[in-house]
Amino acid sequence: MAECSHCNEVLASPLACGGCESIFEASSTLSPFEVFGLPLTARLDPSSLRKKLLQLQRLLHPDFHGAAGKVIQGIAEHNTAEVNAAFELLQDEALRAGWIVEYLGGPSKSSERHMPLDFLVEVMEWNETLEELKGEVDKDTAHKELNELKAVLQIQRAELIENTLDNLEAKLRKAPNAPDLADIRRELNAVRYVDRALSEIASIELALAN
Repeated sequence: MAECSHCNEVLASPLACGGCESIFEASSTLSPFEVFGLPLTARLDPSSLRKKLLQLQRLLHPDFHGAAGKVIQGIAEHNTAEVNAAFELLQDEALRAGWIVEYLGGPSKSSERHMPLDFLVEVMEWNETLEELKGEVDKDTAHKELNELKAVLQIQRAELIENTLDNLEAKLRKAPNAPDLADIRRELNAVRYVDRALSEIASIELALAN
């Protein structure tokens, strides 16, 4: 980690010092990890990330630098936006994993749209179930089957995310058995499908409630 040019304390982020509370204009585009002063990693502790967010938001709050003049206030506002955008990406496991895949030179979600082959059979079954439930007349039956499918999808999503993060960690360690980045992207595509299916379930539940 770099040191503060004013007090020589290790910087909380390239954007701010937690010691003398100086703020700095970024000289180049920082990655979300760099904004938070973190190493590149697939796994992050949510509570630690949130704690770091609050620390940086306090250090960079424009009102805190109101007496320093418009230039410093402008830097504070810009840095606060950078921190908030970085947090939105880092706190979402799927978004974070997707960013790392592209950072390492892997395919984007638009250039690789396929899912793992063994996942496709389950997708077809879930689609069939959702279509049937859209036309279900008995609301109690529909609610029961929706809850069952939701539970299955939530378990599947958690397993996909865990496997994706494990694979990315292996890739970052340059492990010899690490999967191809395209395979990791396909797993993330499966996560995106599950998220869409869960969203569709929520829409069906809302329709049943009316």
